[in-house]
Amino acid sequence: MQLSLTEAFARAFAHERAGRKAEARMIYDGILAAIPDHPGALLKVAEYDIDAGSLEVARAGLDKALAAAEVQGLPLEDIWFGYACLHLRSGDRGGARKACERAISVAANALAPLRLLASLALDDGEFVAAQAWCLRALAHHPGEPALLHLLGRALKGAGAPAAAYRVLTGCAEITPDDAGVLNTLGAVCLDAGKPDEARTHLERALAIGGADARTCDNLGIACWEIGDEDAALAAFEQAVVADSTFTPALANLVHTCRYLCEWDGLDAIEAKLIATLEIPDADPRWSPYVALSCSLTPAQELAVARRWSRAVLPVPAEPKAAKARGGRLRVGYLSRDFRDHPTGRLMAGLFEEADRSRFDLYAYSYGPDDGSATQQRIRTAFGASWRDVGGLSDSDAAARIRDDGIDLLIERKGHTRGGRLGILASRPAPVQLHYMSFPGTLGYDAVDGIIADGIVIPDGDEEFYHERIWRMPRCYFVNDRRRGLPATTTRSAAGLPDDALVFACFNQSYKLSPAVFAIWMDVMARVPKTVLWLLAAGERMKANLQRYAARAGVDPARLLFAPLVRQDAHIARLRCADLALDTLPYGSHTTGCDALWAGVPLLTCPGRTFASRVGASLLYTARLPELITTSLDDYRERLHELAARPEALREHHEFLERTRQDNPLFDTRGFAHDWEALLERAYAATLALR
Repeated sequence: MQLSLTEAFARAFAHERAGRKAEARMIYDGILAAIPDHPGALLKVAEYDIDAGSLEVARAGLDKALAAAEVQGLPLEDIWFGYACLHLRSGDRGGARKACERAISVAANALAPLRLLASLALDDGEFVAAQAWCLRALAHHPGEPALLHLLGRALKGAGAPAAAYRVLTGCAEITPDDAGVLNTLGAVCLDAGKPDEARTHLERALAIGGADARTCDNLGIACWEIGDEDAALAAFEQAVVADSTFTPALANLVHTCRYLCEWDGLDAIEAKLIATLEIPDADPRWSPYVALSCSLTPAQELAVARRWSRAVLPVPAEPKAAKARGGRLRVGYLSRDFRDHPTGRLMAGLFEEADRSRFDLYAYSYGPDDGSATQQRIRTAFGASWRDVGGLSDSDAAARIRDDGIDLLIERKGHTRGGRLGILASRPAPVQLHYMSFPGTLGYDAVDGIIADGIVIPDGDEEFYHERIWRMPRCYFVNDRRRGLPATTTRSAAGLPDDALVFACFNQSYKLSPAVFAIWMDVMARVPKTVLWLLAAGERMKANLQRYAARAGVDPARLLFAPLVRQDAHIARLRCADLALDTLPYGSHTTGCDALWAGVPLLTCPGRTFASRVGASLLYTARLPELITTSLDDYRERLHELAARPEALREHHEFLERTRQDNPLFDTRGFAHDWEALLERAYAATLALR
């Protein structure tokens, strides 16, 4: 029995819905055998040819379909969308955009081309444009799940987690069994500070969709933020099993193993992660912060930062002209950490020492209000120029900065957790610099310069930095001379023996490395009257380090673990230590400042990267260059010498106690003078260039 044309298309569509593509293709071929210029059949066959990779054949079919439809006065939007799919399959994203635009020029509300335009903009980091396409489509196709999902992703990328959460929650209600939507909602919950809810959505997504690498990776992050480290490690391991090429999970697995001191097998995982830098089409989303703890060269760190920034952050606007200022320079500080946070405590004095006759200071805070004395002190220093932008999207926060007429913006988080570099994307200030929190290049075009010094970034290393380098004439790391100095606690109260030499390392556990730990164990094995005092990071970390100590012939009981305590209590107990030990490749920064302020000398071994050289900069400025070693072998021998001659440590301790009030490292007023001169130079140089 011969089918009518309508019946033939209906049967072909039924085959397609059932996944029987070959049977559907036979029907379309049969229609074309009878009607060679049928636009609909030509389009459907072209779609099959695109899927099969027969692009030239598909193009010929689309050309024929377009010509026939124009002659017959039939709608053209589906054919133009077919061209868009053809261009996309061939890698021509610009051609795909143009074809979609032709489609909506003849059918303004066509869903498929509007949705593809939104997706293309999202993939290119054009988050505002993606939102606009989604909203335009949703005005005519309300509640369309794929559009809502795209809109939620665009809002997430634009730094508007609250809005993204509302959109994606609604989308999940419409499609409760869509694992992709649940995964994105889980990721947005992480951005919005809701890790418990994130875990619920992500575990549901895994139950629905299987062991997807992205979902496992996000679940690992959620578990980590909740504090369930074992579950986090298991989730990252599951993600790597699901997709061994998924770079974000590899990076998170490396970081988690470092944090838990799970060093057995770590070299192989890290080598696999580093190898992705040599694969042009590898997933570029390797967090630059994770990279700081890996054994990378400065060139590799630059590659990691550039790849991450291009893949994750919004496309930055072109630099704006810097205008000559007749009055005071308006300087804005953008940070999450204007609170009881290590960098907040160290920077408070810098804000108080500002020369208000030359500078107007503005604070843009997107961190929590912790009610601390540190935060109150910082807020007082800024006065009426304090701005809380935590509830604003990136674009709205940037608008606030722009409205204040900021000349020079100091970004204070970089690629560390919770940073919002997206605020810089639209260039709300003519000059945008990064300072202190992230010790390395950001690799992002929206950042004009990085503030450092001649030790952390030596002359000749400029090629390894995406930004222009601005060097302080002293250690770039600010300190606050007004910070308190509590009385020393007793050793017994701190859980320390009275008759042993106390080596202390209060760096986060992910900074510990097998090579440096082996040196510590070697010296402790040779000098029995020594203990190692570490910051506790959970039972698993403790057990692992005790196991490595036993392997090295050191009684695990000689490893002592200190809990987290308030800052004043920490400094009081830290003063009991005899020597602070630096780590490599990511060394002591704030912890080094704390030790030297407490009168505890620091032994360091600088490497090739910024993060490894801060300890050397601190010691050089503190006038203790003899504690800067030149290699790990030198570090080992110097540590042994100091352990064998405790009187030398006492001399260093007495020097730090005696010079605390006039030590250049703690000269906040002098630092502020050099700092302000640097800011003026940076602005003037930008003005001259633009």
